[in-house]
Amino acid sequence: MFSSKDRQKCPQLFEKYYAGRKFHDTLYTELIRTHLQQGQRLLDAGCGRYLKFCKTFSEGAWVVGTDLGSELETNNRNAPYGVQSDLSYLPFGSDNFDMVISRSVVEHLEDPPQVFREFFRVLRPGGKVVLITPNKWDYVSIIAALTPYSFHRSLVGKIFQVPEDDVFPTKYRANTIPAIRKAFRSAGFTELELDTINHYPAYLMFSPLLFRLGVLYERLTSLRALRSLRGSILCVFEKQDGLKTASQPSRTAALSDARIEVS
Repeated sequence: MFSSKDRQKCPQLFEKYYAGRKFHDTLYTELIRTHLQQGQRLLDAGCGRYLKFCKTFSEGAWVVGTDLGSELETNNRNAPYGVQSDLSYLPFGSDNFDMVISRSVVEHLEDPPQVFREFFRVLRPGGKVVLITPNKWDYVSIIAALTPYSFHRSLVGKIFQVPEDDVFPTKYRANTIPAIRKAFRSAGFTELELDTINHYPAYLMFSPLLFRLGVLYERLTSLRALRSLRGSILCVFEKQDGLKTASQPSRTAALSDARIEVS
């Protein structure tokens, strides 16, 4: 199942079926760049220990990443900065950021509406949230929801060859188009863009047979009529002008206001 021969074959199949196509992280990055202006203040909510997207945008924006994990790969002397925090209670002043981004985080949230209310609070009027998250009805999400966390954690670790500590429990409480729309609107946001996108069968890269079946699934769900079954939700929501929540703090206050340890 995880033989080296099979692993070598799957990249060849990827080149055959998907060479030149854009997926997931590329589409997410391009959407952020569409809405992010030079010099703006950006918060990466759930940035991960390596602050990947913080580093991607730190040259053109003032970037802070926050994550529940205690080990963030930054010295906090130069951008991007990292702060340990729970997304349900962000340690930043109100009306502080121009954009909040979040990748593969919503599916893990206990209370998505509360987190979105915090996004709304820390954003300036006109600020935007850009996020990508797995679709609850994608086959990968269904399998993850139906299998024990220990099994899912072990399987994902083996397929992607990553530490099991980087695989977290999933809740899928705002991971359909209606559910995420409702949660954002209840937090006060206005919808700008909301749709599903497909991904190549990344979770099936260990088996040529299963990878081919995944290609067939991807082709079918690329039809508009089956968009609710695509792999991920990609969206943009805005805090409209005139919805200021508090006075704007300084850049120093954004970090000094933190009530938790800075890694």
